[in-house]
Amino acid sequence: MQRILVVDDEPDVDFALKKVLEGYGFEVDSFDDPILALEHFRDNNLYDLLILDIKMSRMNGINLYRELRKINPKAKVCFLTAGEIYPRTPTTILCDLDENRFIQKPIDNEELLKRVNAII
Repeated sequence: MQRILVVDDEPDVDFALKKVLEGYGFEVDSFDDPILALEHFRDNNLYDLLILDIKMSRMNGINLYRELRKINPKAKVCFLTAGEIYPRTPTTILCDLDENRFIQKPIDNEELLKRVNAII
């Protein structure tokens, strides 16, 4: 079974993504606190995909991804955003990511599954 880590500081979004992805047969751990997600990842980093919200209060998704990659450099990611679909951020961490790695909220369940399967 493929494992996905979802981190979004909006509990409703976490819950919805978890339920949808579990309905498609994925094992999903979700966190609404990026710091707790990072602590969890230190001991449990065998995920097939990380789905991270970009804008979060305690730590943004890009900084969280940087920290997660220090633990597991091969971690695959997909970013959630309520704003611009493909941030033009001048950071090497995002340079290798195509626009399919950015999901604009809200997303249709079928489109979410399509994106997840394309990355995994």
